[in-house]
Amino acid sequence: MEAALQLVGHLRQDMVALADRGFDANAFIRAVHASRAALLLRICSSRRPAVLQALADGSFLSVIAGVPVRVIAATVTVTCADGSTHRGEYRLVTTLTDARRHPAEDLLALYHQRWEIEVTFLAIRHTMLRGRVLRSGDPQGLRQEMWALLTVHQLLRMAILDATDAVPGCDPDRACFTAALVAARDSVTRGAAIVPDAGSELTGPITAAVTGALLPPRRPRISARTVKSVSARYGHRRSDEDRPCVSTPVTALDIIVHFPQQDTPVPAPTAAPPGRNPAPQQDPPVTAQTLLPPAVPMHTSRLEDVLAAMGTAPEREWRAIELATLLRLDRGDLTGELIRWSRRQILIKTGPATFKIPDGPPQPSKLAVHPEDVLAVMATDPHRPWHAREITAALNTVKHSTLAQHLSAWARKNLLVKTAPATYRLPEQPVPAAPTRPLAATNTPTRRAA
Repeated sequence: MEAALQLVGHLRQDMVALADRGFDANAFIRAVHASRAALLLRICSSRRPAVLQALADGSFLSVIAGVPVRVIAATVTVTCADGSTHRGEYRLVTTLTDARRHPAEDLLALYHQRWEIEVTFLAIRHTMLRGRVLRSGDPQGLRQEMWALLTVHQLLRMAILDATDAVPGCDPDRACFTAALVAARDSVTRGAAIVPDAGSELTGPITAAVTGALLPPRRPRISARTVKSVSARYGHRRSDEDRPCVSTPVTALDIIVHFPQQDTPVPAPTAAPPGRNPAPQQDPPVTAQTLLPPAVPMHTSRLEDVLAAMGTAPEREWRAIELATLLRLDRGDLTGELIRWSRRQILIKTGPATFKIPDGPPQPSKLAVHPEDVLAVMATDPHRPWHAREITAALNTVKHSTLAQHLSAWARKNLLVKTAPATYRLPEQPVPAAPTRPLAATNTPTRRAA
């Protein structure tokens, strides 16, 4: 994922990024959206995007990680030449939200093109390298050799695209990469027509070699994705994998787009049962307009995402289910974190599972404790054994039972010396004092006594 985030900066506005379920991460979705390139991603089954608006082609609008997206759920059934049928469930997320310009079936067919990257790997490993490994023996040489390979491959692909564009109705998939590579090598060997003259790009040796050796249209095929290993005695095949082990031609393809079943992402409030206190006044049902805040910056924590979402309407009281629906988080986990943040006075709890941003600057946390603060208190009398209750009374930020746990952990790290139950003193050689931190921050001690 880190390598993919580094490559996102090379995307342009006129590109479409195709990604499999391994890249279903909020940071990746935000990064691609920030690059202004389009995204077509298959999401994991654990995600349950909220239905904001159902569209005519069966897809629906939603929000994931603060990014407006469109979700397509479909069942794809293929019939092979041997008569067998295979079915798969797909859920795609795309930032192409216009269903008229980009119908759901067209995007499903486009997502199938993601496997073309395997052809690229084949061209580099077996056609350009002829199956050998890289020759360099140091990191700098490996980077230089990989850069040269990728540069040559990209230039050849650009020349192939120019050549197929000169043939009406020709798909670039029909171009033979081997023919283009051999023509480029011959040009470099002869030292002629290496760089075509202006206006003769479509008549050069690479273009002539590609157009003269076009492959037949690519056949639809299907096969199981298995792990090949020369050291494994048994095949790595999933138990639920029903696709054929060898590449099999496809004779029929059936796509069924499923319409969303739910109409509202947040359930309507219900009246309190008789005899109980009436429920607090609830906000009106959430609409698509209220669930489309500005995109959240990438590489943020969950607390920062929640504060950014609540910051779009700071005077409003937010329900936990609204924030969970907006940020695509688990409702139970998020509710527990919201309660903990309210105890730390980061948020204000105004009702059952309802929170708001406090007015004014943030208040110091009553649950935060730092080793430098404890060491500063104990340094006022360095030879005295300090009890956890005494330090708690001096800090006035944490309960003595909580502080006792921290003191015990710091004693195991040789920051303190334990002299009695819940009683500690400074080591003989004092630990260097650290600069004082604000009480609202959190930190885990990593220093050891000298």
